Amino acid sequence: MKKIVWLLIFVAPLLLKGWYVDNFIYHYTGTRLLGFTQVLFNDAVIYGGILILLYLSLLPTMMRWLAALLRLAALLLFAVYIIDYAIIVNFNTHLALGDAIKYADYSYKYIQQIYGLSDFGVLALTVLILVLLLYFSWVRFKSVNPYVKKWPIFLILGLPLAAAFADNEKYAHAWIYKNVIDYNLTILSEAAPYSTAYVDAFSFHEHINCQTQPAQTKNIIILMVESLSAYQSRYFSGIHDWTPNLDAIARQYQAFKDFYANGFITEDGEVALLTGLQPLYPPSSYTDDGGTSFYSFYNIKDSLPNILKKHGYKAEFLTTADLEFGNTGVWAKSIGFDYVEGHDQPEYDKWERFHFEAAPDEALYLRALARVEKNKKNNFLLFIKTVSSHHPYINPETKEKSESAAITYTDKQLGWFYRELQNNGFFNKGILIIVGDHHSMTPLRKAEVELYGQYKASAKVPLVIADGDRPASVETNQYQQIDVFNSLHGLVAGKQCYSDWNGVLFGEAKTSPKYIIHRRGDNRDMVSIFGENEEFLVKLDGDKTRVTSKLPAEQIVRQLLVDKINALRIARAKWALTQSAEKSD
Repeated sequence: MKKIVWLLIFVAPLLLKGWYVDNFIYHYTGTRLLGFTQVLFNDAVIYGGILILLYLSLLPTMMRWLAALLRLAALLLFAVYIIDYAIIVNFNTHLALGDAIKYADYSYKYIQQIYGLSDFGVLALTVLILVLLLYFSWVRFKSVNPYVKKWPIFLILGLPLAAAFADNEKYAHAWIYKNVIDYNLTILSEAAPYSTAYVDAFSFHEHINCQTQPAQTKNIIILMVESLSAYQSRYFSGIHDWTPNLDAIARQYQAFKDFYANGFITEDGEVALLTGLQPLYPPSSYTDDGGTSFYSFYNIKDSLPNILKKHGYKAEFLTTADLEFGNTGVWAKSIGFDYVEGHDQPEYDKWERFHFEAAPDEALYLRALARVEKNKKNNFLLFIKTVSSHHPYINPETKEKSESAAITYTDKQLGWFYRELQNNGFFNKGILIIVGDHHSMTPLRKAEVELYGQYKASAKVPLVIADGDRPASVETNQYQQIDVFNSLHGLVAGKQCYSDWNGVLFGEAKTSPKYIIHRRGDNRDMVSIFGENEEFLVKLDGDKTRVTSKLPAEQIVRQLLVDKINALRIARAKWALTQSAEKSD
């Protein structure tokens, strides 16, 4: 009986992952068992490694200290497997070494917040796990030793051979059933450096058109809503009806129905919206700060806050999140914000806290209205970053734990904030921009894929520009987050500039970009490029960066796409060499 219990514990993560992945793929293809069998084939390597380590550790002739090390290695590999499965289910991506390094310093706080553990609770749990690990690693298990010789070692050694049946190249979402080691080795090409010879010989020219127009100095609020995605809105997609307030605002103003996030995490959205730079990071190792947040995007002189300040604006950054997460506070100050406020604002002390130690969106909007009132005598940029719709989803009012409940709450508070701005006369000389930071970190819905395509669906977010001077309109041409920066820059400067890669959202120079870049969260070594009627994939691999999709057929277009990606990453690499502010103070 005891052996059966241990066996069930051992295989449970494999079976759960197989079941989850099979359902994931079924939603796309309508095919059963494809995901389950591919998980078995891919993860046979991991399970084979664990069993080999355990087998060797249980040999009667094995030295005790070496047996303990082998068992500990097996347990650590098993733990990595479980953590990878949890990340796939919760964040729709794999456990990546870069992420583990990047978020290690905040993981302790996050675990506390998610599971409601005190410092003592975390300490007690840690001690319990360590005791169990040490016990399992050091104990002799004498009752098991006589049976060790009967283990079919040839079957254990044969498990890795099952990987020969893995099919990891033909299916678009093969990343999800790759094992964690294979996945990390695949995306390693993202860190491949450009050679000195390549950089010295490289050149790229982007033709830019500019058009003058009367400059405007309107107050600007950018409301970046956590995980706000097109599929959540009936107006923007017709899939769900969780955002009636957003939809009502969209019908009254400018709604952009073919709008894309340039990245897959909040950091990417902040970079795109506030610096106008594509959130593509340079090739880097974890020893040169490549594993830190906002790497190569600190101290951007031509950021939106710095540009607007030259025109007499005051720039403020508001969130209820912990500013230490991802070094956000330091980064925001480095790009020119005059005032940066996070979860430690005293007004939030009376509010219940949720993930990232954040008070609910209602509290954030009250603070935002107070800052609007405080700045009413001068022009201002107010950047608001919400948190309540972040995973794990929970409605702060009802405590219901579901995505629909969290988004419904988020939309309710957004609608209240908009109406308060309207009542206070903000729109007489102000613009409210409502935009999602990235697609929610959940598996794509079948309806999304059918509506947008498998690559565009993962980048689709709503954009609404509420400006009292502009009539209601629906924009169906494609735009992106960096176009928000570009358009606001042109608005106050009196000159709107655009290119094949940068668009303008409003005014006489309104222009849709020909190409949109999206940094992907599933295959980190791939970048999606959305053409007007085409989708391309570019493999990040230093000097060997290349188009991997079948289209475009024309070599000149393929080279253009590769050159643009290389130009962006080389520029960030050069910038990173001159900066030292990536580290927190």
